[in-house]
Amino acid sequence: MPEVVVTCPHCQAKAKLKSTKMLGKKVNCRSCETPFVLKADGQKKKAARKPPADDFDDFDDEFDSAAVARARRARKKKGKSGSSSGPQKSNSKSKKSEQEKSQPPVMLLVGGSVLGLALTGGLVYFMFTAGSSLSAQNAAQNQAAVPAKYAKFHPEVGDFGCEYPEGWTVKNGGGQGGVQSWGKFLSPDESVSISVRANMTGGALGGAGLAMTQGADSDEIEPPVVDIHRLMKRKVEDDYPNYEEIGDYKLFETKMGDTCQSVFTTKALLGGKQRGYRVTLLTGRVQFNMICLCPDGQFDQMRPVFDKVIQTIYEK
Repeated sequence: MPEVVVTCPHCQAKAKLKSTKMLGKKVNCRSCETPFVLKADGQKKKAARKPPADDFDDFDDEFDSAAVARARRARKKKGKSGSSSGPQKSNSKSKKSEQEKSQPPVMLLVGGSVLGLALTGGLVYFMFTAGSSLSAQNAAQNQAAVPAKYAKFHPEVGDFGCEYPEGWTVKNGGGQGGVQSWGKFLSPDESVSISVRANMTGGALGGAGLAMTQGADSDEIEPPVVDIHRLMKRKVEDDYPNYEEIGDYKLFETKMGDTCQSVFTTKALLGGKQRGYRVTLLTGRVQFNMICLCPDGQFDQMRPVFDKVIQTIYEK
């Protein structure tokens, strides 16, 4: 019987068939494992039918050994290539996913940057406007006009009277029903103030001090108003933040008699520094405490105004 040679159309492996009965049957190539229809070389394709198991084994035995070896090497090479590329692709996707998770969204970064710039700009603007406002305020304070005219303060009820700058606001009360008399004078912008308050207790202490010093050498003792002035410092320190006196006190005579005066500085309510006088006036009956206060830059200009009120105050 003539030999029948068939060729796998996929891997070109050749085989010799022992029987022509296998022609037209569809089998799996045992070299590349791809199904194809058995037909003799140069023969047209016939209808396929399922081969019996024994014919298939004969077909497998007749494959060209060299072609089978080549096909198997190609298959192994392909398998290695596929197995190596799979994990690499998987690892690459995994790394990319981790990087995407670790990196914040672009919109979040842009939004945070814009918000940071807005806050920074707002802070700079606030500092600039606040500084400009403070500078303008300081300039206005340093150019305050000194009052040229004075009016008389002489209430019907009260323990004292004085002269004060014309046009200033006057507030007063007390002087009856056991309430100690008081008065306060405010500049039009309320940046400068002069306050006076009577104190009967201090007056009693002063009277006792005068009695104790009668007949003594005046060069050896201090007037009672000095001790009262020192005592009142403790109370004023509690009333004014960052209170600090500059230099020693000054002792002089006014219409009230012995008068003690100190220059001090304190912190303003809204920031900045204030300067003024703390004055203690003592008669045989009443002690008067005065606080003259203005912005630090106005003190030299307002000092003559303070001195004028102190010199004109009198006991009723």
